[in-house]
Amino acid sequence: MRQVYAFLAGLLVAAGVAVSALAAELPKPAGPVVLTVHGNIAHSNRGPIDPFMDAFFSFGNVKFDSAVSFDLAMLEKLGMHKLRAKYPEWPQWVDFEGPLLRDVIRAAGAKGSTIRVFAMDNYGAEIPVAEIEKYPVLLALKANGRWLGLGDRGPAWVVYPRDQHPELQAQDDAKWVWSAIRIDVE
Repeated sequence: MRQVYAFLAGLLVAAGVAVSALAAELPKPAGPVVLTVHGNIAHSNRGPIDPFMDAFFSFGNVKFDSAVSFDLAMLEKLGMHKLRAKYPEWPQWVDFEGPLLRDVIRAAGAKGSTIRVFAMDNYGAEIPVAEIEKYPVLLALKANGRWLGLGDRGPAWVVYPRDQHPELQAQDDAKWVWSAIRIDVE
């Protein structure tokens, strides 16, 4: 029995070291920032809003003291997953690629129960963390093999696996935030 306890204690220590290492290794973006996560988070790689350099956030009256900024390479490093979706009004199926939304907020050390995902036009949708833990909701960066750019629903798009989970098919697309650039963890 002692061996079992010793083994479990060793696993807990290893998990703690892994989490600490993740926090310590959170790099600053090398490329252009495409997503900023702020609010109730444990990690950060940037400081508060700079009224001049963060003019877009300042214009939208966004405020935070610290945040995690992601470039595309950082988001890709979280693991690219694929999801095929077709919303009823769409002309065809779309093959999406990107990290799971839960992995993005985990990387930021999210401690809240709700996130609000905001688009460039400041449209925001509230999403329970329990929902993204239950379903593989994607933060799509690519559609049909192409990077999502500004003007074509990029840089990121929240995509639900509605075709793989029938209970999600009645859900409207209010949470499918496209042109997503910011997540506030509450």
